[in-house]
Amino acid sequence: MDSVWTIALNGIMFFLIFGILCGLALAIAAKKFAVKVDPKIEAVRACLPGANCGACGYAGCESYAEATVNDPNCPPNKCAPGKQAVAEKVAEITGKSAGAAAPIISVLRCSRNEGQVNKKYSYVGYDTCQGAAIAFGGPYECTYACIGYGDCEAACPFHAIHMKDNMPVIDPEACTGCGVCVRNCPKQVLQIIPKDAPVYVPCSSKDSGKAVSNVCKAGCIHCAACTRKAKDVINMVNDKIEIDYEKCDEEAAKSGVWACSKQFIFRYTDPERQSKAVEQIKTEQAQKKAAAAAKAAQESTAKES
Repeated sequence: MDSVWTIALNGIMFFLIFGILCGLALAIAAKKFAVKVDPKIEAVRACLPGANCGACGYAGCESYAEATVNDPNCPPNKCAPGKQAVAEKVAEITGKSAGAAAPIISVLRCSRNEGQVNKKYSYVGYDTCQGAAIAFGGPYECTYACIGYGDCEAACPFHAIHMKDNMPVIDPEACTGCGVCVRNCPKQVLQIIPKDAPVYVPCSSKDSGKAVSNVCKAGCIHCAACTRKAKDVINMVNDKIEIDYEKCDEEAAKSGVWACSKQFIFRYTDPERQSKAVEQIKTEQAQKKAAAAAKAAQESTAKES
């Protein structure tokens, strides 16, 4: 019996001494091979929101903090969620010029509900856009339509998106333009644009005009009228209307809105302004129609006499 206790005691002593030696070895190794962290990196990291959204183009806030300190070509204003306030703090720490961090937001480029797009089948499966997109490109007749299961809402780190009538509604005040929703949308119906952008096109369809009209009453029919009115500002890129926001001024914006044969396709970002513009367009069209009718009546009277 004594030999058993002796063996047990020896085993305990062995592991106790072994643990102490291993602990000392690890402590010495940690001290010897410790990586010194630049205090500037820690300071920059503390300024960042910590969302790790990747909008800056780096893997996360830590990676961006390291880049701003170590890379002289990395600007301090690439943090979209942090906006100008964070850019100025990072610039102060790194000694760089803050520059102007233009506010950006996400917009929905789909008018599925307004266009009364029907379903082509009833989807049964995981209630995610990614899952539904695998099944024949989604449940709606428009292949490019928003699927509406809220992957963007779930992914948004700033809770700037909520679903209404199976469509995402973006809060422009809460949206930081981080782009997480864009990357998580399998249909790519979300787009990042400048917050002060005057216009946008709420349609992502690349189908022909006839194909669009067959499934959606509010889809872009690719008539290209807007591109002709605002050349080099509004362009047809890969069968989809794209706006060069660096060149888009008030004149180009108005040209696009007034050229569109359907006033709910090419629209102002401000709903109130859009409503007023539509009323003005309808009034002008009615006046032109009345003038043409009056002219035709005069010509008819002149011929009869």
